[in-house]
Amino acid sequence: MFGIGGILFKWNAHNHGDDNYFFLTLYGVGSILFFIEGFDTLSEFGGVEYLVMAAIVALGSAGGNYTFSRGMRYGPAGLTSAFAKANIIIVILISAVYYDERISGREILGILFFFMAMLIVNVKFGREDKITSGKWFLIMLSCIILLSFRNGGLKVVNEIGLSGVLVVAIAYLYCTGFFMAMIIKNAKKPWTAKVSKLKTLSIGAAVGTVSYGGLYFYIEALKGGPGSIVVTIFSLDMFFILFLSFILFGERLTRKQELGFLLSATGLMLIGLK
Repeated sequence: MFGIGGILFKWNAHNHGDDNYFFLTLYGVGSILFFIEGFDTLSEFGGVEYLVMAAIVALGSAGGNYTFSRGMRYGPAGLTSAFAKANIIIVILISAVYYDERISGREILGILFFFMAMLIVNVKFGREDKITSGKWFLIMLSCIILLSFRNGGLKVVNEIGLSGVLVVAIAYLYCTGFFMAMIIKNAKKPWTAKVSKLKTLSIGAAVGTVSYGGLYFYIEALKGGPGSIVVTIFSLDMFFILFLSFILFGERLTRKQELGFLLSATGLMLIGLK
């Protein structure tokens, strides 16, 4: 689910689609689907904690997805997806501090592999140029931090016994309202995308559908296992995105980018081992 969504993100970036229209239907469709799924839990709503946790998840989701989309425009899809997974480091630290989930030696080694990957793709060695732009790297750092609010927030939601489906439904409703406001604000600006508004809206709706599927399974998985393992397994979509970005968009990684990708993947595997 997340892999298909990632490829559609790349499609929007490749065609310079308008992010506000793209995210409007992404979150609009996703919100409807989550409210339908969580209809039988609506009676549980009543405390301000739902609104607060939904706001935190909305911040992480909208901000993380927006910066992820921008990262797709400045860097290859496979590497962008791999670096976005580094938010797992923050989730692991949250789990360790608040829920006493022990950080193992393998997890520490996995985190080090992530940092090595960041170093390789962003630092100039000798006379060689950096293989990624500083702008891309800053975007990805923002993406990592913001996505940790979404994934870590869902972990907290599960721990305090709230309905994860209902929290995400409210969070997506917040996001829908935000991007609608952005469209109204920019209504007089000329349309510069390579594709029509209808196609952009349609692709956004498709991403909203697979996002619903992916997050639904993510929420269910968090109920049965440690946060670190769940996040690791759900991060394997990076391989799917790497493969399809090559097939569909002809994206090739340089040798250093390949090394950075492999180090990130190795880090994820080490973190997931128990």
